[in-house]
Amino acid sequence: MRPANLEFVEGVSLDLIDLPLEVAGISNFFGIWLIRDAKRDFTAIVDVGPASTVPILLGELSKLGVTQLDYILLSHIHLDHSAGLAEVLRAFPSAKVAVHPKGVRHMVDPERLWANSLQVIPEMARAYGKPSPVDKDAFLPGLDDIPGITALETPGHAPHHLSFIYKAGGEKILFAGEAASTYNDLADMLNGAGHGKYLLRPASPPRFYLEESLESIEKLKGENATLLCYAHFGSTRNVSKMLGEAKEQLLLWRELFLEYLSKHPETTPEDDLEGLVDFVIAKDPWLKSFYDLPDDIRKRETGFLLSSAAGFLGAVKP
Repeated sequence: MRPANLEFVEGVSLDLIDLPLEVAGISNFFGIWLIRDAKRDFTAIVDVGPASTVPILLGELSKLGVTQLDYILLSHIHLDHSAGLAEVLRAFPSAKVAVHPKGVRHMVDPERLWANSLQVIPEMARAYGKPSPVDKDAFLPGLDDIPGITALETPGHAPHHLSFIYKAGGEKILFAGEAASTYNDLADMLNGAGHGKYLLRPASPPRFYLEESLESIEKLKGENATLLCYAHFGSTRNVSKMLGEAKEQLLLWRELFLEYLSKHPETTPEDDLEGLVDFVIAKDPWLKSFYDLPDDIRKRETGFLLSSAAGFLGAVKP
């Protein structure tokens, strides 16, 4: 767990809870943000994580002294962000949930969400666990009902993706979910890497919406936030820089994917995603440390890179 260093904001604490999964390399990867605002008298979490990690989340909340949860902010309903919702609500039955209106019906009846997840990511879906139905009364009727928090529609990673702006004192904190890509501080993964070095990867699983994602990043840049909090994983004060780099990487990937397609006109890239990923890794400066990663983390990132490549390919292929 890493505090986001907001002690100087009176009455506010912000904590990052890690949800390790029993899959190789899945630690310091699923991040749940805990907001405690004494002035406004509420406690909230951003996302809940997989169903399989709910015991970890509830245990960490207990260690932090959380006995009341007022709000749950869901960035989107992919299983690694939302599947534990019903179980968390059983522990905190008075909590109210903010989610995009398009996501509510899939939380109330998650069968279609589960079936689609099994089709697209069968192994990981089973590791995340099947979501349970949530009572429709748990959801807030509007997205502007939480004091100090504004929801922004940021589609791309998913059509129903939300980011949240939280104002506290002089801080403007952006919880970007996966709208700003995924971020890993290399100091946490590589001995001697030093701070300030990181791995950046597009969050572009099937089905991915490239133009909408680029527009969403521009929207987030316009908010002039002072702290950027990622769902995967960590935070940065270099908000404008990192949002700009997330956009640059998406534009670079578009060039690289089109280049790869032009060089392999007789092949079907979907049948050789490994070759496409190797091609991109060799040319993407934000992935230059990929082959230096520990074996378990490199295995994790390989799986997610293949998923990102599949989604990105669908977005750019003529």
